[in-house]
This record gives sequence, C-alpha cells and structure tokens, in this order.
Amino acid sequence: MVDRLSVASKLKNILPFYYGWVVVGASGTAVFARMAPNITTLTIFIFPLSQQFGWSRTLISGSVSAGALAALVLSPAIGWAIDRYGVRPVLVVSMVVLGLAMTSLAWATTPLTFYLAFAAARVVFHTPAPIGASTVVSRWFIKKRGRAIGVIFLCGAIGGLVFTVLAAQMIEHFSIKAAWLSLGIVVFAVAVAPAMFLVVERPADIGLLPDDDQPPRPDLDSNERAVSNGNGSLDEDSWTVAETLKTRSFWILFLMGMAMLGVSTGNNVHIGAFYRDQGLTLTSSAAALGLGWVVSAFSSIIWGRVLERIESRYAYSIAFLALGVSTLFLLTVDSPGRAFMAAGMIGITSSGSNVVMSIMYANYYGRNSLGRIRGISETGVLIGQSAGPLVVGVLFDSRGSYSFVFLLFGGIALACCLIVLTAKPPIRPARPLRTGQETLI
Repeated sequence: MVDRLSVASKLKNILPFYYGWVVVGASGTAVFARMAPNITTLTIFIFPLSQQFGWSRTLISGSVSAGALAALVLSPAIGWAIDRYGVRPVLVVSMVVLGLAMTSLAWATTPLTFYLAFAAARVVFHTPAPIGASTVVSRWFIKKRGRAIGVIFLCGAIGGLVFTVLAAQMIEHFSIKAAWLSLGIVVFAVAVAPAMFLVVERPADIGLLPDDDQPPRPDLDSNERAVSNGNGSLDEDSWTVAETLKTRSFWILFLMGMAMLGVSTGNNVHIGAFYRDQGLTLTSSAAALGLGWVVSAFSSIIWGRVLERIESRYAYSIAFLALGVSTLFLLTVDSPGRAFMAAGMIGITSSGSNVVMSIMYANYYGRNSLGRIRGISETGVLIGQSAGPLVVGVLFDSRGSYSFVFLLFGGIALACCLIVLTAKPPIRPARPLRTGQETLI
C-alpha cells in the first residue's frame, strides 16, 4: 500500500495533468475487460453453440439470467466491500476471476459447466467492475464527473467492439475453444496490473482534492467552502444508506433500472441470432454489432458532457425514448443496411443507460456510501437482466418470431421515458442542531 501510494504521489508531481485521469484510465481497463462476457459477445456464440452442442437459444441465453441471479445475491455484499475495503482490491480480485472464468469456457461442453463459468464471468460484468470503477471516479471528480464517467464507459464500448470482433474472427477462422481462450487472455493482459498499481481510492490519499481544486480559503464561511457536485447539492452532504432507502426517487430509479436493463438485455442477447434469422451472415452480424459499439464509444463522451449541463432525469428520459424507438425499429430490419441503423441506435441507448445511471446516483446521494447504495440499486438492474433474456427466449420458442417481443418491449420503454421524469433530486429534511439546551432548525 505504502509503495503504491508512493508511486502515485511521484506520478502526480511528474504528470502534466491531474492524477484523477490516471485513475480514470486504470479503472477504465476493468470496464474494458468486463465486456468479455457481454451479451453482444455471447450473441456471436449462440448460433455456433446451438449447432455444435444442440443447445436451444433459451438454454444458452439462460446463462445470462443465471449470472444475473448470482450477482443479485452478491451485489449488496460487493457494494459493502467497495466502501469497506476500497475499490482497488475489489477490482483486482474481480479481474482475476473474470480471466479464469473466460478461459475455462473453452472446456465447458455441458450446460452445467457452461452455466457455472459464464455466470461467474457475468457476476464480474454486473457489479464489481462497473460499480467499482464509477464509484472511484466519482470520488475523484465532482464538477467534471460527467466527462470522467463518460470516459470509463468509452473504454467499455471499445471493449465491447474488440471482444465481439475477436470472438467472431476466432470462431470463423479457428474454433469456439480458441475464441474463449483468446477472450480470457486479453482480460489478464489488459486489466489486472492497472487496477493493482494505479488505482488510488481518494484524492486525499495523495494530498489532492476532487477536480484538482485548490484548498478553500480560510476566510470563507462553511457554506462557501462546501463543494458543489454540479447538480445543485453539496457533495460534502452525502446520504447514508438508510436515508437513501427512504426516498421516493431511489425506488423510482430502482424500478427504472430494472426496466431499462430488462428491455435492452433481452433485445441484445438475441439480436445476433435475430440478424442471422433475417439472412445476415456471421460477418455481417458481427460488423453490425461492432458498429453499435463504435457509436456507443463516441456517445459515452457526449452523454457525459450532456449530464454536466442538464438535470439527469431528463437525460434518463431521453435514453428511454431512444431505447423504445430502437426496439420498435427492429421490426423493420430485413437487410444489412437496416441492421446497421438499428445497431447505431442501440449503441446510443447502451452508452446512455450506463453513464446516466452512474452519474445520477452519485449526484443524488453523494460519494461516501455510494458503493453500498449502488450495490443495492443494482439488484433491480439484475432482476431486469435475468428476466429479459428468458422472456425473449420463451416468447421466441413459442411463437417462432421476435415481433411480439419487440412490440411489447418498445411499449415498455416509451412508457418509462415519462415515468422516470418523476424521479426528482431528493431533498433531505432539515436536521436539528443542538446548542446547549436549545434546538436550532
């Protein structure tokens, strides 16, 4: 610990920029690596796995639900561990687990072994990587939080593109086994060392302030010295978990996360197979998915900057509108051109949901208990992610088409774009301050 902080302390004096951006880059490698078991990667495997092993699409997509259910149980504990032990050890352990899980899939030839390995990888995808990275970045940035979190999800979008294309190429030119091995090797190579040696929990650990601000002047009063979090509230006034759970906005966000990820995950798990059903080749399907990740990468930065300028619930509403439109547009896909258009819209939605949710919780409830708050809120996301793929798989197997699913899910998303507007920034009731025998409000 001492040596690692010593390295960071030296780097902060040598680098021509704020060390917080090093933390963004280091934690961004974990968000990059978490995309190895991403659903658009899995969708590349669905068709060849079903051909090689005779597994149904419902069975394969059920592995996503299994991972979500496992993460559902572990998410609150992981959030607690982030606040208790720090982001760095959680990221390091999770990246090692992810690398081992991805490589072990090369020998998963039965549904049980496939489910165990892929579910373990999906636990890392769901909770420790995104929550850990966004939590530590939220501690380093307040005024520039939007663009900083946009950058880490830019890394995730690049990861989605890299792993999707890598999986497709390895399957087409070598084998399914080679594809799984290559994904695991990339995880080990990219993400373990940066998390271990470069992530520092808080700027105060190396004598800095968030956003590289200067210490407040001693002649200012307490209100003037407080640091604004860029959303109209005082970041020093962080909410406790108990206080957060009593707010109406938290439970609206909980349900909206469930809906957002239920619809988007359900669509995305099956979209590769849907493209194949529409006559696209494996290469064309992978190219369309890759375009989605390119759009997502650029959109992450744009979403981050937008969230520094408008209230986050309005941005969330826009993300739901984009999700509804893109889902309904899938009904018209009958050529590679339309598949590429759909993929682009999905990329905008994907980046928006990631960035908006991460920033919204930090802006609404502060930094001190953010790991535990996100760990609890993630259970709603995980319920949606576990249900969405199964609902789509069951409806496809019973109807032989995705049309009804796209109509249903598109309608849900459009309804949520109005509901999420009711999640207003919470206002904490005035706390009594006692001075002697008097109570001041």
